[in-house]
Amino acid sequence: MSARERETKGRRRRWRPLWALLGLFGVGILATLLSSRRIDPMEEWDDLLDDEDLPPQRRERFPSTDVTVPGPAGDLHVDDGGSGGLPVLMVHGLGGSARQWVRQLAHLRPARRALAVDLRGHGRSAPAADGEYGIGEYADDLTIVADDLGLDRFVVVGHSLGASVAVELASREQVGATPGRVAGLVLVDPNGDQTEIPGKELDGFLASLREDPRDEMRWYFKQVLVGAEPATVERVLEDLEATPREALVASLESSFAYSPLPALERYRGPVLSLISDMNTLPYSLHNLLPEMPVRLVSGTSHWLMLDRPDDCNRLLDDFLARLDSTAAAATAPAAGTEP
Repeated sequence: MSARERETKGRRRRWRPLWALLGLFGVGILATLLSSRRIDPMEEWDDLLDDEDLPPQRRERFPSTDVTVPGPAGDLHVDDGGSGGLPVLMVHGLGGSARQWVRQLAHLRPARRALAVDLRGHGRSAPAADGEYGIGEYADDLTIVADDLGLDRFVVVGHSLGASVAVELASREQVGATPGRVAGLVLVDPNGDQTEIPGKELDGFLASLREDPRDEMRWYFKQVLVGAEPATVERVLEDLEATPREALVASLESSFAYSPLPALERYRGPVLSLISDMNTLPYSLHNLLPEMPVRLVSGTSHWLMLDRPDDCNRLLDDFLARLDSTAAAATAPAAGTEP
């Protein structure tokens, strides 16, 4: 057997645990911060959008505000914009960035506040000074972002690794000082229960990953980009190339040890899962939790929101409309009472 044939065979063997890894995919890093200046996150948008003479169709054309929030391991970058409605906080996956939500942000901001965060060591957020890139640390950062930016009640949308982070955040807020703070949870092609993956299948992958993280992840990403739009491939691989090896390795190791099931049991709010055709393993979340609402977006890569933004936006709108309707009913005066 030639060296090329051995390499090909080895990579075919590594495909077996691949879907378990898919849910981990998320943000890339540019260690430089856009700005060290702290600003009022809504200052510019309030000035623009409170103008009664501003045509509604122009709202989405105004630039967002880049916010720097001090995190426990370094500054965190947030793309913040829009006003009104129930805010939506978006979380990318491993090897990604907040820019992967650009179509959702533009769609939502004419009607409500929408934010996308760069996780530590990704996008324009600083690399972790403490070297920690775990699900728990990411959730800690999101709590700080929500507190700093005044998100009293909000919806969290998480992709892949970001879905696990969103689940952890939602479960903490459910039992924390402000129960019910996370009004809804949207999981976009989430990873399943990674602890269900047989150890023998992980050992070889982790050994190869530690030896050459970028090459291993580049190969895997290309497999799950099958069916992707050309612009999606370009965006995803560019973000991946910018991700430091320590963030890739530490994030993956942490995610393999994380089970989202206990966190989902603690969270009692509305949940929706949007999945691709690839999300079909026995330990995929919707298979482990058959009662969880799920919608299939066919004919896409792992990055649904980039490949089929209109479909994802429509499903997100439906979910948010139900939350808005429930909130309105809860605050409406009872029949026969004064408004």
